[in-house]
Amino acid sequence: MSAQAGAESIEIERKYEVPADAVMPGSEEFALAGFTTDTPVTFELTATYFDTPDRALAAAGIAVRQRTGGHDAGWHVKQRLEDGVREVAWPPAAEAPTGLFSKLRELLRDRVSADLLLDGQLEAQLAPLAEMRTSRTVTLLRVGEQPVIELADDRVLGIEHASGKDAKPVRRAWREWEAELMPGADPALLGAAEPPLLAAGATVSLSFAKIARASGQLVAVAKKRGADPDQIAALQTLDASDQERARRLDA
Repeated sequence: MSAQAGAESIEIERKYEVPADAVMPGSEEFALAGFTTDTPVTFELTATYFDTPDRALAAAGIAVRQRTGGHDAGWHVKQRLEDGVREVAWPPAAEAPTGLFSKLRELLRDRVSADLLLDGQLEAQLAPLAEMRTSRTVTLLRVGEQPVIELADDRVLGIEHASGKDAKPVRRAWREWEAELMPGADPALLGAAEPPLLAAGATVSLSFAKIARASGQLVAVAKKRGADPDQIAALQTLDASDQERARRLDA
């Protein structure tokens, strides 16, 4: 296993709910907002997310995934921050690199039981939590020649792994648009790109992370953060809708 340090970056993005039949705005709509567009490209992505049995990583705002497909295949540690998401990435490998566990111990220090940070404990306890299969169509938005936003149209199937003796996997499906700021671009450009998306039927998503949505944790996290009853009810409705949409995929 590789002990190398991962490559770090900060993700700044906005997520949107969209109906199944929504049409992504095209070059004309984005031109009115000041952007040019590249030709869309579609990727098929598969990601497995890992956590401890008591979901210690999720409680600390950290996610570990192994992704195949797309331009960022490999192992990732993601940490939610106030101004975005810090991502540390390693190249594709059959097993998690030792550098990933070193980074986890650094991030989890003083946030989890000291026993979990002992040598070998994270390696022994980390297990698959959920799988996501995503058909992603990416459109790059530019200002002049400069790429500034990666706009993703994601159709996602999430499979939460069974955690109890008689439990069964829980499937959830949804579609979302995700606008991610490119490195060095002005964050205000995300606001400039939003009107065409809203005009096409998008609404700002209540979901802050795909893995929380795929593993059924949106409501629990909202309650922990002291969300009001209306927001909790909306998240419960969202989760029920995701599960129903997955059932329709099997019909």
